[in-house]
Amino acid sequence: MTWQRAVSLAIVLTGVSLAMAAVVFKWREQRDFLNPAVQLSRFPAEEASVLSVDFATLRHAGLLTASKVPLEPEYKLFLEGTGFDYRRDLDQVLASFSKSGTYYLARGRFDWTRLRDYAQRQGGSCYQDLCRMPGSTPLRNISFLPLREDTLALAVSTDDMAATRLLRTGAPVTSALPAAPVWMSLSGPALRQQGALPPGMRLMLSALTAADRVVVSMAPYSGGIEARMDALCRNKDDAGVLASQLRITAGMIREGLAHSTVPKDDEFARMLAAGTFDQAGNRVAGRWPVAKSLLESLTAGI
Repeated sequence: MTWQRAVSLAIVLTGVSLAMAAVVFKWREQRDFLNPAVQLSRFPAEEASVLSVDFATLRHAGLLTASKVPLEPEYKLFLEGTGFDYRRDLDQVLASFSKSGTYYLARGRFDWTRLRDYAQRQGGSCYQDLCRMPGSTPLRNISFLPLREDTLALAVSTDDMAATRLLRTGAPVTSALPAAPVWMSLSGPALRQQGALPPGMRLMLSALTAADRVVVSMAPYSGGIEARMDALCRNKDDAGVLASQLRITAGMIREGLAHSTVPKDDEFARMLAAGTFDQAGNRVAGRWPVAKSLLESLTAGI
């Protein structure tokens, strides 16, 4: 082999190696960006509750059907102004709820020009990628920006630039994350905050205020759709008390349904009444069957 051919071969091999390295780097970057443990690290570090919803999976399973009741006025205005419909355009949402505000990472299909125009029509402003607009109260400022073409970072906070906090990643979350398409992780401090639990869940889950962390997930199983709970308590005794309280409360709801003190058409109450609970050490597991009609009623009007 002549030295000229050797040099040419070396140049070609170098080019191929650089191209392969670029492909590998791009693949790793894409993988890390979509990794939920990395995405969660963008949220503020203080104790928070986290919600994850895989809309693409729910849509594929036929669980995002058209609303059977009129749309809420604000949501209808948003749809008309931006052309965005979560039933069609949204694939994944991660949300964090903490004292500093509510933060969202949403992946889907966005018309960024219409979103920016909508923010400005609502009395807001946009500079470079960041848009800001007033919320429903002076303490609820909305800010959003694109992390990339298919991912929106949005914040509702007293800070009208709070969405910029989501530009940076931290150390990836190390705790195991549920594989279910819908799950929520509630911290002990969040559970103990007044008004943290929705009214419909307060009777059943008020006992959970003694837990250190509670994870509730929802997914299709062989017998249908099921909600599952994993509550971590301080010790075995606390877990025993929690399991007992949950069983007693489920029994009270069943008795209320039987004697019509709880409306028989209250699907949420019927779901809670069908709950079963088990204890293992300092953990308590709960399971509830979820009717598809209940899921449809929860999204009615939006």
